Amino acid sequence: MDIAILFPGQGAQYIGMGKDFYDNFEEIRTYYDQATEILGYDIKKIIFESDVNTLAQTEYTQPSVFLTSFVIFEILRKKLPEIIEKIKFVAGHSLGEYTAVCTSGALNFEQTIKTVAERAKIMSEVSKNNPGGMLAVLGIEKEELVKICDELKQNRFIVEPVNFNTPQQIVVAGSEEGIKKLQEVLSNKKIKTVKLNVSGAFHSSLMNDAQKIFSQTLDKLNINNALIPIIMNYDAKPHTKKEEILENLKLQINHPVLWTDTVEYMFENGVNVFIECGPGKVLSNMVKKIVPDQNIKIYNVENIESLNSTLNELGCI
Repeated sequence: MDIAILFPGQGAQYIGMGKDFYDNFEEIRTYYDQATEILGYDIKKIIFESDVNTLAQTEYTQPSVFLTSFVIFEILRKKLPEIIEKIKFVAGHSLGEYTAVCTSGALNFEQTIKTVAERAKIMSEVSKNNPGGMLAVLGIEKEELVKICDELKQNRFIVEPVNFNTPQQIVVAGSEEGIKKLQEVLSNKKIKTVKLNVSGAFHSSLMNDAQKIFSQTLDKLNINNALIPIIMNYDAKPHTKKEEILENLKLQINHPVLWTDTVEYMFENGVNVFIECGPGKVLSNMVKKIVPDQNIKIYNVENIESLNSTLNELGCI
């Protein structure tokens, strides 16, 4: 059994995520206390008691999703210590890459939550100066979408494919007028699109300023080599060397997330069990679409019920 652990990104959040773990596992509460002290606000209240709009604000979403995913992995590891030896790769989608870096041993918890909070703040501020949006495009070939975006860019509309999520779903980021124009063009071609509820054009050239500023934060980190190879968003390749991890984190902020390639790489290199740790089932559902192989097992752990079900299944394997 070769396992890949996957961590979700922004968009997976919901009010109350991870609460039954918090209520039932006393040992993880210290992470919430630590996070509250570092962030300067009560993150428990944001995650468990706030409202959808508050939690959806980038500066709250990113630390909240990281914290939830991290503690879920910690519980899984505690419940099934032998799992560590079977983990071949870790990977995370966008923000989730930071959870992967942390669980790989390259950064500790405190460093990661500080870095994630800083990333969220910078992305949020840059988004206000360079407003934009994101659009999920469904059922279109990659080459065709790239061609359409290139043509619109020649007419000075900023639209760039940035999340290659599955062969059937690609997310485009761009300026507000660019996204509007792209919707129009795709609608005429009878291609389905879904506007995402995000506050910026993440992973696009509109994040170039964020990349410059955030790189300075990353350069100050005391990063280690990873103990588990991380398949990183920027190049969908495994990395354990600290210099490479740092460089990939810098490039990630204004370059596409190659998620389809990431999952395919893991599958082609022997992974037959994928476990998503964190809120929702977004990545689990993506894996099913990327690797329609009956012999692989896909699990998500987001609450006690799904934890127990995953533990039972893994025990059988």
